[in-house]
Amino acid sequence: MLVRHSDGRVETAADVGALAEVLRDPGAVLWVDAEGEPAEALEALAAQFELHPVTLEDFVHRNQRPKIEEFDQYVFLAIHALRALRGDELETDELHVVLTHHYLLTVHDRPLDAVQRTFDRCATDPRPLQNGTSFVLYLLSDAVVDGYFPVLDALGDEIDSLEDAVVEAPARARMQRIFEVKRVVVHLRKIVSPQREVYNALSRRDYPYIDARTAVYFRDVHDHLVRAFEIIDSYRDLVGNTLEAYLASISNRLGQVMKQLTVIATIFMPLAFLTGFFGMNFTRIPYDRPWLLAMVLAMMMVLPAAMLFFFARSGWLTDDRRITSWARLWAWLRRRR
Repeated sequence: MLVRHSDGRVETAADVGALAEVLRDPGAVLWVDAEGEPAEALEALAAQFELHPVTLEDFVHRNQRPKIEEFDQYVFLAIHALRALRGDELETDELHVVLTHHYLLTVHDRPLDAVQRTFDRCATDPRPLQNGTSFVLYLLSDAVVDGYFPVLDALGDEIDSLEDAVVEAPARARMQRIFEVKRVVVHLRKIVSPQREVYNALSRRDYPYIDARTAVYFRDVHDHLVRAFEIIDSYRDLVGNTLEAYLASISNRLGQVMKQLTVIATIFMPLAFLTGFFGMNFTRIPYDRPWLLAMVLAMMMVLPAAMLFFFARSGWLTDDRRITSWARLWAWLRRRR
């Protein structure tokens, strides 16, 4: 608990026993941070602050989309902080905020770096609390949104590496990773899109607890969220393009394999014809002549060699990554001319 008294003193206290006394002081500014509190403690806290049962239900059941709701005596916000990107999982934290002119109440399950840094700043510098609870909310929101960009940078690096890997060596594992990254991008979009609208409403001063001086700062937070949303949209396009590149690479590899199989089958076609033709039981073919066997063997060697030479010259034995030995031989022969 962080309190700025009417006389300007700022003090921190872990005991909420003096909470009722502070709430009776009309000139005091209070910030209560409830971290990992059980449902019973949250019920007691809601009773002390006279919160609506719907707000208490949101405190207890943590699966809210970013939103802002106005009640008779306060404004309730549900915002999301990004913790880290671990593999195919995006770690997020849900932060609930109750705002009035007199106090700020924050509720979350785990320690949040943004909350701790803002709390420490307000504890050492009396000016944020002096500017009111809406300014403290701005500092907290700015710290939360600033934490988005390291996660977005890490995700961008992952997409870049996926693009390179898909081009160099497409594999089934790459496709699985592409879909994992796509799920992360969709999750991010579901977080940032409604949260952008929350801070747009705060910047327009749609609620009475936002000071005119602080509304400009909330506009800056909204601009950061717009930028983050644009980055996420570009990532969605990049992931889609990466998936298309993967499918094109697989199709290209399949085409290369089919081309090689076609070349092999084409080479064996005249060999099959020769062996089949001379294997037939005709009466007037001089099978006992030694030159006949030599001629057949010569044709079985010359025809495949000529066909390979033709295929190499036509470029049928090459792919996008390397040139085969036959094509290299043909290039060497042309240089020798």
